[in-house]
Amino acid sequence: MTRPTRAERARTGSDWAADIATALLLTLLEAAAVAVGLYVAVVATWDAQGTGGDDTTVLVLLPGGLVLAAVAAGVVSGRAFRRRAPVTGCVQALVCAALLAGTAGVAYQSRDRLRSDPPAPSSPYRGTYGQCFSGGDAHECPGG
Repeated sequence: MTRPTRAERARTGSDWAADIATALLLTLLEAAAVAVGLYVAVVATWDAQGTGGDDTTVLVLLPGGLVLAAVAAGVVSGRAFRRRAPVTGCVQALVCAALLAGTAGVAYQSRDRLRSDPPAPSSPYRGTYGQCFSGGDAHECPGG
């Protein structure tokens, strides 16, 4: 088995052009996918009646989708480096890092919305104000 010579291993201009075009195309496709995901999240949380609907499902699924996109970009980056496409590999590694930073930002912003509020403490004492219908005796009071 012979080793390829330096001239055989050297990349031509068309290899670099294909590498750069692939990097740009993949970045545009990933940006479009993330934009569609964010649009779906915005539409899912939009409340036309203004009743303040429950958006915890979106706050759980949105970071999950971003992590999934980051994993896909990481896998593409690794495959690109193995196929000797360094521009695509570097760009996809940066896209992966940006998606992970975006996921961390979304998770940080939504941390308070996902926590359930503890019930407010209540006093067992109700007092006598407002329980009796008049200032009379106890037979006019509820339960008395």
